[in-house]
Amino acid sequence: MVVIECPNCNEDLEMDDGAHGLFECPYCKNEYQWGEAPRMKKKRKLKTHSSSTNSKITNTKKNKSRTNALDSKTKLFERKKQTTGHKPMDTRAYGGIQVSSLFATFAMLMLIFTGLNSDNWYTADWWEEYDYEEKEYRGLSEDTGSGTKMSFGTSGVIVESVRDTKTYNPGDSVKDGEEYEDISYGGTDYSSMLVQISATISQQKEYCKDSNNAEWGQTDDEFEAECRDSLSELNDQYDWYNSWDKAGSLISIMMIISLIFCLLVFSIKSILLLHQLGLISSNKNLLTKITFWDNILSSILGGILVAGLIFYWLLTPDFNHIFRLQGGYEPDDYSYGLGMIWWLTLIYSFVYIGISVAGMGKKGQVA
Repeated sequence: MVVIECPNCNEDLEMDDGAHGLFECPYCKNEYQWGEAPRMKKKRKLKTHSSSTNSKITNTKKNKSRTNALDSKTKLFERKKQTTGHKPMDTRAYGGIQVSSLFATFAMLMLIFTGLNSDNWYTADWWEEYDYEEKEYRGLSEDTGSGTKMSFGTSGVIVESVRDTKTYNPGDSVKDGEEYEDISYGGTDYSSMLVQISATISQQKEYCKDSNNAEWGQTDDEFEAECRDSLSELNDQYDWYNSWDKAGSLISIMMIISLIFCLLVFSIKSILLLHQLGLISSNKNLLTKITFWDNILSSILGGILVAGLIFYWLLTPDFNHIFRLQGGYEPDDYSYGLGMIWWLTLIYSFVYIGISVAGMGKKGQVA
């Protein structure tokens, strides 16, 4: 057995001893000439049985040698293909976890956009049924009354007021007319409310500096006590709205940071999918690093959202305090708490973290 170089592509080739003639290179598929034909010698035929047997043995050895040489060439060719990196890509390597993570990231992107524009981070509503005298005077049916719903967003609060009443035409009795719900909307942003309350506090301080502003018959001590109570109530209102402003600003910042992370993670997952589909090609080591950071950034994204939601919950003020600020009256039937977008974001963040952690076990599946 000898090793030669192909005259066309310079690849190493293994040749049997004594082989000669035209051969085809398994690499470049071109033909090349090798060896010289041996000189023909006349041989006497031996009619003995042993000579025929020896000839068969010799032919068998030659055939076996050629078979071994062919196997050796095939193995050498396969090793060469493996080293060139032309490995067929298996798109099934991009498993269900990775596909789920890609769609989960897209859903997270939509959820963040929704959260940035939502007014349901915190909600409160209450309903008061009219007393008997009110119903009798207006001729209203049972279970009629009035209610209010407050929806707190990242920058302001929306107030929806509902009141059961009747249509009224001049000259008709107040009991005439059709019964309907009168719905009105209002609200303000936190910063405007803080500016308004701050201006009122400044005016009240100026008012309280002059004792001549006391009512007729009111002593100086009574006037000072009234001023203290009024300023204390205004300061409480300022602190209450300031807490909402801080909570809203915090969740907005955390959602914007999460949006940046989510766009980055979605881009990385899209690149990995395109690679697995064979639409783009890249260095395998680079893809391994990208996959690693993909899983890390996905977990960080979920962690940022969870942290932001918890801090928002801690910064929101006691909602019952609004009734104390309004004279201490508290309705019989009311409810308040964190809104639907808060709970939806929290639950989905934990689901997303779980998908990301599961994806870490598949990070080696990069073709």
